[in-house]
Amino acid sequence: MNYNLKKYFNAINVFFLLLISILTAINFFLDLSSAYIYFFCFLLIATIGVSHGAYDGKKGEILFNNKLKNWKFIFYFTYIALVILVFVFWYLNPLISLIIFLFVSSLHFGKEDLEIYLDKKYKYHLFIFFLKGSLIILLPLFFNFEQTNIIFNTILFSKDYVLLSNNYTKFILILNLLIQVLFYLYIYLKKKLTRDDFIAIIFEIFLIIMVFYLFAPIVAFTLYFCFMHSLKNILLISNELNPILFKGFQIFVKQSLFLTLITFFILFICLIFLTKLNLLENSIEKIIFIGLASLTLPHIILHYFSEKY
Repeated sequence: MNYNLKKYFNAINVFFLLLISILTAINFFLDLSSAYIYFFCFLLIATIGVSHGAYDGKKGEILFNNKLKNWKFIFYFTYIALVILVFVFWYLNPLISLIIFLFVSSLHFGKEDLEIYLDKKYKYHLFIFFLKGSLIILLPLFFNFEQTNIIFNTILFSKDYVLLSNNYTKFILILNLLIQVLFYLYIYLKKKLTRDDFIAIIFEIFLIIMVFYLFAPIVAFTLYFCFMHSLKNILLISNELNPILFKGFQIFVKQSLFLTLITFFILFICLIFLTKLNLLENSIEKIIFIGLASLTLPHIILHYFSEKY
């Protein structure tokens, strides 16, 4: 991973700190209703959040264009079929679906947050990826247990289910952070991690803790997903398209805009339909988390084949 890209990633972390500082100040002076906040979160995820996934169409072309005769039909049919499969399975068994989604998402978030710093394959790298990504699940439970549990029950179509007790959450979170810090410190002392990279990883963990401490779960997740996870993915793709960042970003926008708009339109139609049956906040929770779960499976499978081949 080149040095300039690491500089950009670190710049995103600084931008993220500035962003949450400004939003904290705004939140202190303004008392916005939850409906406005939820709708704004929906807009961010349905545009910035899904945009890096919208580039999957171009990745599919690069991967399959010269290998399959009717690659477009096969690729998009398979991709959409996997999305629908997740929707159906979630409807039939929401609890198992949620557990799988949380596990896979933890690996996905952790891998994409850390792989720029951990260049080599470590024996326990998948475990560390999982620990890093699982902070996105444990921290809202730790700081806002009741509110997070309500969100879980909404997407589980339940009312009184407790996925993880408060005491277990505290113990697992403390153990998680302790193992991570000791691991990063160990590989730093073994000179397998530079001082700058060690600081960058710890700083990013600090930022994730802060955003979930300062904001409600849905807001904190939106900020992390859009302005840390997605923004770094967009930067990575742009750099692959052209080392001159601005030119690479222009190419990315052109190649992902169409699918981003289609995805936004579909999610917006789903929102209109669901708000006739549920509260706006509950509808947005279902769209964000069940929708992301359905998009995550084909997205991760495509990433696996892209990296392998």
